[in-house]
Amino acid sequence: MTAARSRPYQRRRRGPVLVVVSVLAVLAIVTWTVVLVNAGGASSASSCPVPNPPAGDVLPSGALDPVAPAQPGAVEVRVLNAGGQRGQASLVAAQLRDLGFAVNGTGNDPLFPNENLECYGQLRFGAAGEAAASTLTLVMPCAELVRDGRQDAGVDISVGTGFGDFNPTRAARDALDQLTEPGGGSDGAANADPNAADAAPTQPTVNPELVEEARNVNC
Repeated sequence: MTAARSRPYQRRRRGPVLVVVSVLAVLAIVTWTVVLVNAGGASSASSCPVPNPPAGDVLPSGALDPVAPAQPGAVEVRVLNAGGQRGQASLVAAQLRDLGFAVNGTGNDPLFPNENLECYGQLRFGAAGEAAASTLTLVMPCAELVRDGRQDAGVDISVGTGFGDFNPTRAARDALDQLTEPGGGSDGAANADPNAADAAPTQPTVNPELVEEARNVNC
């Protein structure tokens, strides 16, 4: 009788246990799905509306990855407001100056006079400005890349409606620091002879892992 009576009790207990196990399994699946999605790498830069006439050729988000970034002080940039938030271009320009960039002014984006650039923003540059734009992708990895027909090395930043706060990552700031202070230097041979020619200036170097980390964000 005791064994027979215990079976319904065991069945009654087994039901809630199975429910709890099922709930935990679902939570585990959801958690790992989120982890794997976040670990899968950066999402591409935001897609922006095309003005009429077009600003230029839209490039893939990683198009400038092979291009060595320039020193921040050599990057001439103009910040344009296309998102409708008053004063945002001036604020971004001030922050870029603090990071060592050469800001050449601000204004409203003539390509989007209605301030309806509905995306994060754009980096517009010509063939001569690829290195400068490559540096800017460290601090604005979510900006759409647009190559236009300009002949100089200047870059325009167009701030869109989805720009939000400008807050470069620690990796981006560290990369800029490395670019600002060229690595390496003379081996000391020139110092041994006062009449020796000056050593050639050392090109700035930056840790590739820092560059990759700075650009590896979810847009």
